[in-house]
Amino acid sequence: MIVRQGELSAEDASRVSVAALDRPLEGDAELAVMAVTTGATVLGAFQRHHGALPSPPIVRRISGGAFVRVDRGTLHVVLALARPAALVACDARHIVNRYVRPLLRALTKSGALAHYFGRDWVSVAKRPVGQVGFAHDSRTGRAVFEAFVAVTHAFAPAGRASFLGKEPATLEAVTGRSFDLSLLQARIADTYAAEYERFVEPRPFEPPNGDSAPAPAPAADEPRWAASLDEVIGVVGAGADASGQLRLGGDLLASRDALDRVASRVAALPDDTADIERVVGAIVDQELSPTSVGFDGVRDLATVRDVLVRARAAAR
Repeated sequence: MIVRQGELSAEDASRVSVAALDRPLEGDAELAVMAVTTGATVLGAFQRHHGALPSPPIVRRISGGAFVRVDRGTLHVVLALARPAALVACDARHIVNRYVRPLLRALTKSGALAHYFGRDWVSVAKRPVGQVGFAHDSRTGRAVFEAFVAVTHAFAPAGRASFLGKEPATLEAVTGRSFDLSLLQARIADTYAAEYERFVEPRPFEPPNGDSAPAPAPAADEPRWAASLDEVIGVVGAGADASGQLRLGGDLLASRDALDRVASRVAALPDDTADIERVVGAIVDQELSPTSVGFDGVRDLATVRDVLVRARAAAR
């Protein structure tokens, strides 16, 4: 298993993340464990930036979910996979559930008894201490498991619906002990390799490749969602992008191409489509229900249907 670990700025860590679903892999899995050195707000793949978020600069990552705050004291983990089942039996619906396990073991071995209860965060002492998520493309089969561990720097504000009333914290705050970031990085890498019986092949981080490096910064002038609703993970929204194309997104986690297919099919419906809620609901079910598609964070697909119907109506 190719493993890269070291210190990176928030912007460069974002570049590693954004490229992880598309860049060529030398094997079936590559792991990056990054100690972040600069502050930033990291948007989820499908969030929109309206200039009201804290901690500039604003950068983007490849996995879905809500924004994360990073700075010195944050570990950023990116496991790029040739397919969801590259290292263990897994479909697109269980990427986080399967690939969070070595991270939990590494934290526990380091003195922070860690658990994952099916939400988008890791728990230590019943407090959220890190965010987890996935990226997936059902056309290529590529997948990414991504995590942010709050060692000494808090990763999110309080009050998120997905936290179920629990206050986010840092590893050092909840355990009352200090952690050596370099040792914790190494333990995470070694635990992933041991879990899947892989030999660690260390590699340095590659410098950004000029103009070809993915731009991690989202546009500050993105239109607001034309329609949005609150779900268990946060906001689900739909609306036109800067070019006028209908998009579906928000804080949810999903296969990126599935969201694009849903929005494109809904946008292509004739203006006089009868029983629009039923038709849009059928499209949503067809595209987001198969196990070959990753989708999480929404209790009821009717939420997705409703924001699409409302956004479509707003555009006419």
